[in-house]
Amino acid sequence: MLVFLKYDKVGDDLVVIIGGGEKEHIGSVSLMDGELKTINRKNHKDYVISEYAAELIYKKIKKPVLVVCGIHIDNAKKEEINILVNNAKKCIELFLMKGGEL
Repeated sequence: MLVFLKYDKVGDDLVVIIGGGEKEHIGSVSLMDGELKTINRKNHKDYVISEYAAELIYKKIKKPVLVVCGIHIDNAKKEEINILVNNAKKCIELFLMKGGEL
């Protein structure tokens, strides 16, 4: 199950987009600038990934990071959700292994 991570620099700051599944969308947005702030759409669980990514990336680059996350599969089973979460975490790990620059 495909998950992607793309990013853009905004001055010294970073915007990261994580999406995938059958229908990418905006499910949550997390800003980390020393304090984590999250906006989450009703009935969406994307904050689990956006908060994880924002905290991890901030810890590595020491600059403000905004993470937008939206991963969706209709009628997803628990196993499918676990695969998507793991794939998202792998994308984040690869991003960080490359020094926060893909």
